[in-house]
Amino acid sequence: MEQKLEKKIEAELAKVRPSLGGADIRFVDISQGIIIVEYYRPLSNPTACHVDRTQITTDIIIEVLEDQFSKVVPGFKAVTLVGKS
Repeated sequence: MEQKLEKKIEAELAKVRPSLGGADIRFVDISQGIIIVEYYRPLSNPTACHVDRTQITTDIIIEVLEDQFSKVVPGFKAVTLVGKS
């Protein structure tokens, strides 16, 4: 069951990654409905991607992930981002 759940989480992260303007997110753990995701800041080269990095905040990332996970993860409660912001 746990591996199935982790695959669902990874699939949702894969859907969100292209819209992060060069940033990356990786699944770390899930405990009591809280999903921990590691956040890696975007590259500093503003021409590397068509997305305006100045508009993407960790709050937006959390909001998007919470929306996605609430649809596919039973008992989902929240997302916690760890790493560089």
